Amino acid sequence: MNTYNGIPIFEYSLLAHSIIFTLLFIGLSAAFAFWIYTSLTMKNPKGRQHLKKLKEKAENDELAKKRLVKIELKNKRRRKRNKENIIIDVVIWCLSVCMAAVILAWGVIPGWTDYVKKDYLIYTGEITVYNQMKRSRIELEDGTTIWGIGDFDEENTYGTVIYSKRTKLFLGGIN
Repeated sequence: MNTYNGIPIFEYSLLAHSIIFTLLFIGLSAAFAFWIYTSLTMKNPKGRQHLKKLKEKAENDELAKKRLVKIELKNKRRRKRNKENIIIDVVIWCLSVCMAAVILAWGVIPGWTDYVKKDYLIYTGEITVYNQMKRSRIELEDGTTIWGIGDFDEENTYGTVIYSKRTKLFLGGIN
């Protein structure tokens, strides 16, 4: 347990928040990188090598030239058929990039910045405590919502609250 301006604070919630969002970002990035790698290398290596050899043979051999044209037409038809899949892949790619950017901008960077810089705010004044099952919160007089309530009860209307500046997570306080 640390203290901030003489008031005991618990930074574990901020640290847990930062770690969870970092792991989420890394997991999404790894899945995205794996998906890109598999989509780019999905083609059969033997098939690519066969096509390369056929192109070399096609310069001199008429039969190889006909086979090469036939394979290229077949690949062209396959690409036309798979146009919908390409569109879906691009949409998934865009959504993944947007999701990663949102996680980075709203979870990872603010959480670690608050934790590393110890960028905490102290508020003393009127508060409203909402004790709910999933997401308890404290609303300050200026309209700021602090996530978490610590030792505060719904009856408390005045107190000192310490919270992180960017993530608005409750770190400590006294009635």
